[in-house]
Amino acid sequence: MLLDVNSMARDEFVSELRGSLASAGENDALVFIHGYNVGFADAARRAAQIAFDLKFSGRTLLYSWASAGEPHKYTVDEATVEWSAPHFEAFLRLALTEIGARAVHVVAHSMGNRPLVRALERFDASTLPPGAATLRQIILAAPDVDSDTFRQLAAAFKGRAQGVTLYASSRDLALKVSKAVHGYRRAGDAGDALVIVDGVDTVDATKVDTSLLGLRHSYFGSKRSILSDIFHVITQGKAPDLRFDLEATPAGKYWLYRE
Repeated sequence: MLLDVNSMARDEFVSELRGSLASAGENDALVFIHGYNVGFADAARRAAQIAFDLKFSGRTLLYSWASAGEPHKYTVDEATVEWSAPHFEAFLRLALTEIGARAVHVVAHSMGNRPLVRALERFDASTLPPGAATLRQIILAAPDVDSDTFRQLAAAFKGRAQGVTLYASSRDLALKVSKAVHGYRRAGDAGDALVIVDGVDTVDATKVDTSLLGLRHSYFGSKRSILSDIFHVITQGKAPDLRFDLEATPAGKYWLYRE
């Protein structure tokens, strides 16, 4: 439940977050970026549900770009999220350098992957001040990014986070809308369009839910959702070959959910 919303000046926000993180069970931060057709209230509840399902003991931050929150306004959302990219880059730098975190993880869904991959392309850890957090795990859930563009960006951001996992699906509803609008393959597509690039662990998650909804009940530990696998990525840093529900394809280039 979203009980209250308060505005804070930047310095007040940073100060309160530093204090909260210092008293947390784990000195890590998790940043969630929502996708297309998600208003602020739903995005806040979704971020909280993800943190609950992951049993994340650090502090969870929501980066909410101004989605119109209406399914027929895809192109409006598209323009807004592109405008928001430099603002997310500044927010990520804040999380890495000003709140006292040891490590920062980022989970993005659908269209929310666009500002994330742009920020990763320009990310340079050498410019961060001493004591800055490590950019630990990057989760790209059904990314609504042009697949060829993603391949170019992925080559640029290779090695800039400790781990990058891409969950692809042939059934993700937001991606179906995107393909209808663009006519081009998306980085989150599975099947023949599956994106496999060096430095990214690609998981074909068509058999499970990639929506990251989980608003009515917990999906932790359920094979119906990618959250069960994200748990092992973020909380334990496990590689795909050490995770419970995944198996390598015969070619060994990507991963599938077991039957």
